[in-house]
Amino acid sequence: MKVALVTAIESNKQCINDINGITFEHQRLYEDEAILCFEAWRKNGGWLKDMAIYAYCPSKNVISEKTKAKLKDLNVTYIEKYHPEVENFQSGYINAPFCGYILEQELSEDILIHIDLDMKLIQPLPKSMIEGVYNEKYILCGQYDDVSKKDQRLVVEEWENPVDTGFLISRRDSGFYEYYYKELMKLYETKGDDRWKKNCQDVPEHFLEEYVIDVALNEKRLPIKGIQKYQVGEGYASINHYSDEEIDSIYFWHEHIHHSSYYNKVREKIDFFKRTKGKFDCN
Repeated sequence: MKVALVTAIESNKQCINDINGITFEHQRLYEDEAILCFEAWRKNGGWLKDMAIYAYCPSKNVISEKTKAKLKDLNVTYIEKYHPEVENFQSGYINAPFCGYILEQELSEDILIHIDLDMKLIQPLPKSMIEGVYNEKYILCGQYDDVSKKDQRLVVEEWENPVDTGFLISRRDSGFYEYYYKELMKLYETKGDDRWKKNCQDVPEHFLEEYVIDVALNEKRLPIKGIQKYQVGEGYASINHYSDEEIDSIYFWHEHIHHSSYYNKVREKIDFFKRTKGKFDCN
C-alpha cells in the first residue's frame, strides 16, 4: 500500500481568490505556508515522513523559483501545468478537488491524503487510520465538532455536523475526486441546490466546496466517515474544549501565517503546551 500527500498551490502574490475578489484580513501566503507544511510532514510524519508529496499548480499564478528550489530540497514533486478551465473557477477552493481529480488519474499510489497548506502535522497519523480507508474503502473527511460548527453553515437540522474538507483520505481508485469536482461544478452552475438557496443566503458561495460533501455524506452518495477534533488552531475550538484523551488524537496545528485578528495564537499555544507538557512539536 503506497500513500501520497496531494495539495494544490498558487503564488504568494496572486491566486484565483484574489482575482475573483475573495479577500481576507491578510494576504494568503500559499508558498510560504506550503514550505512550513511540508517541512512539518518530513519532520513529524513518522512512518509516512518520506512518502511522496505532490504540489500542483493548475493556474497561471505560479510559484517563485526560490520556492521551487525549496520544494525540491524537501523532495516534493511540484507540478506546474496550466489548465484553461481554471479561468472560469469562481473560487480558488475549486483547485483542491480539481487537482485531486487529475492526480487520481495520473498517480500510482493507492491512498491519497489531502490537507490544506496552512496545516502543520504535529504527530504521525496512525497506521490504522490509513488502513481503515484502504481496507474498508471509505473516504475519511474532516468534520467540525460541536463547538467549531457554531461558525459554520447549517443547512438541514437533522444532518450531521458540517464537513471540513481541509483533511481528506481516500483510495485513488475510488473516483472520489472525480465525483467531488464534477458535482461541485454542477452546484456552481445553479448557484447551489434548493436547500442551499433557502438556508445559506448569507453564506459565501465558495463554501459550496464543502457543502457538496455535506450532501454526499448525508444522502449517502459516497461512503464518507467523518473525523472530529483532529486539529487545533485558527477558527477551531480552543484546546480548553478537549479532554486529555482527545488531545492525544490531535494531529495538526491549523493556522495561517498572517492569521485573523480574533485568533490569539500565543494564548492558544501556551495553553496547548501546558496541557501536553511539550509532547508535540507545533512550532
